[in-house]
Amino acid sequence: MNEDNKKNSELVDQVMRQIQGVPKEQPVKKALKLPQSPLIKPKHYYDVKIECMLPATLTYRVLAEDPQEAALLVKGLSPTGVKHRLHGRKELKLSVYDAGSSMLRWMKNLLVG
Repeated sequence: MNEDNKKNSELVDQVMRQIQGVPKEQPVKKALKLPQSPLIKPKHYYDVKIECMLPATLTYRVLAEDPQEAALLVKGLSPTGVKHRLHGRKELKLSVYDAGSSMLRWMKNLLVG
């Protein structure tokens, strides 16, 4: 009979806790420790512009009466062709922008004085 009273008192305690809103006591579980993976940095697209002195041959097409006039008419025109010689370039300034934007993210002067 003692065992029945003991079971009944435990049931009564559980019912009273549920009615009062006291959460049921749960056994404490040990937390598993997982190895943390290294943080992965997000990647972004950037536009990079380098101002440099570049050995290149610019080709223009102008309509002129003589060579001196042709030389004067070249000023302010866009070239029709460019032939680059990249091995002889001298870089002056490096600029990094957000892709498709004019927001400057980083700049470095490359000219060593």
